[in-house]
Amino acid sequence: MATVWTIPIDITSRWLDSAEVQAFLASNDLDNASPDPLVRFAQFSDVTKSLQRNIGHTYSSVQGAATALFDGIDGGVPVALKLAALRLILREVYQTRRAPEPFPKRVGDELGSYVYALLDPRNRSVFYVGKGRGTRVYGYVWEALAVDEHRKTLEDSEKDAPEVTAATIARIREIYDSGHEVEHYIVAHRLNATGDVAEAISDGLIGALGLLEGSVLTNLAAGAGEHRAVPVDDLVLQYAAEPVPNLPTPCVLLEVPRAAERGVTPDDIYERARGPWAAGAAVRNSENIPVIVFADNIVRAAYRAKSWSGVARPGDAQLWKFTGDLDPDLEAQFVNKRIVPAQVNLKKWPSHGWVPHLTQARPGR
Repeated sequence: MATVWTIPIDITSRWLDSAEVQAFLASNDLDNASPDPLVRFAQFSDVTKSLQRNIGHTYSSVQGAATALFDGIDGGVPVALKLAALRLILREVYQTRRAPEPFPKRVGDELGSYVYALLDPRNRSVFYVGKGRGTRVYGYVWEALAVDEHRKTLEDSEKDAPEVTAATIARIREIYDSGHEVEHYIVAHRLNATGDVAEAISDGLIGALGLLEGSVLTNLAAGAGEHRAVPVDDLVLQYAAEPVPNLPTPCVLLEVPRAAERGVTPDDIYERARGPWAAGAAVRNSENIPVIVFADNIVRAAYRAKSWSGVARPGDAQLWKFTGDLDPDLEAQFVNKRIVPAQVNLKKWPSHGWVPHLTQARPGR
């Protein structure tokens, strides 16, 4: 077990909610603290700004954390405020996260040439963007963690300048030492299958920038979901998954992108899947119709719709929401299996996400 001092991304809210901080601001008789509330508030404000500047940083000693946070503050920081900050960022690391495992060759073949991004989960920052094939996306993490047996699976070595390599490896080691793990994203792939280099570069940039907190790209806001950066684990699941068996007829397929997000709960998936949708009479009149929910071409849930209720939207066509239950038999057949548009005679999924499959013919509304 190791002790580290890591400043989390939510430090501001935790700092403001701290009982120690509130006591410091309200009390006039703390040791080494000014009796003047305006002075105490100014000191509190200085420490708040210092914490925010250092979000994502990890220190292996309390002295290192204190130096980074407090030494640059004019007039010094009262002991009570220092202790409040250091207690908030103290972290006990009980077990270092394991290095990622190589994915199957068939997944690498599906990915082709790709652009990837490494993200620091402590402050949601992208700290490295590279290109490669096969399991190259894991190369720097394997090097940083000295997982030599996995590094032997790489087709080639990194070609970065020595200072870039050193900085990347140092950042990765710091992330793992703090009890976190690097998040790996594919921001554009199958680049060898596209003949337009400029478009491939554009897609990669859009995907990488879409990972950044506060980044608002009109490309993404317009619904260009194909440019979204995807966690490597999701792509491995997608390309390694078995195809779905023959779909029941009738049924409804619903594309719900949120169903692929990390940390999403079954309740979240159900609430988002319910709609509203432009459900036609043929669907609503089909008793217990199967509803199969997917995201990133992987089935995430399967329900039986028991009823449909109208959603009033002035000036718009009538929309509907379903109420239903998870169906264990359907889940056993379809969940975590791969579904592609060709299986319902489509070239690509419609942007609205609603795909009724009422006959063996091409779906329609």
